[in-house]
Amino acid sequence: MASATLQDLTSLIKALSHIKKEGSFRRMLDLGCGYGGLTKYVADFLGIYEIYGIDIDEQRLEKAKKRGIKVYKVDLNNEPLPFPNNYFDVVTSFGVLEHLTSYDNIIAEAHRVLTKKGYFIISMPNLASWVNRIALLLGYQPRDVEISQRISPGILPLYGGGGIGHIHSATLKAMKELLEFYGFDIVLVKPLAPKIKNKLVLVIDKVLGRFASLSRRFIIIAKPKPLISLRGTKI
Repeated sequence: MASATLQDLTSLIKALSHIKKEGSFRRMLDLGCGYGGLTKYVADFLGIYEIYGIDIDEQRLEKAKKRGIKVYKVDLNNEPLPFPNNYFDVVTSFGVLEHLTSYDNIIAEAHRVLTKKGYFIISMPNLASWVNRIALLLGYQPRDVEISQRISPGILPLYGGGGIGHIHSATLKAMKELLEFYGFDIVLVKPLAPKIKNKLVLVIDKVLGRFASLSRRFIIIAKPKPLISLRGTKI
């Protein structure tokens, strides 16, 4: 299955362009790198040559390694990242949060390994998307809150059957609050619209999908909050 983030490259490039103009970056870490295709694409766009990837699947890590990515097997639910503090200029998480039971460990660790001027880039499904709001109104299960590993009970027919391993998702408001709790400032938020065959969804997306709070997915760019010295100045 193609990455949902890769299915809307236009929005991704617009988001990445916002930080590309900030200057050069040396190291990047992708949390949940999978086969490494999107990891390499983002790193190349930002001009980053020292690329690291984290995943739990050894076969995916092996393919990512062949793309020149330094790979590590880590359980992002529970384990710390095997890197020192302030080590990366960019940390990314594209479509991995929805596979985790909670977001505390991954966000706290991302903050720890980022440099003071680093960026944390997240792409994920929107629990409060317009399509999920309609689904709940009609009594359907939101697509990204799965209750079975074998079937997808209660979801809208437009998605088809079969699970995709999405345990849960979050609203844009919830993600903003959680990132701020762990010491991040929100720099940019953009809507994301992965491909879908349903024509009605595409039509509605052109109207409601323009708003990140209602879009089917969203991108967040955050950075560590500046430390405040005893004199009240940023350091």
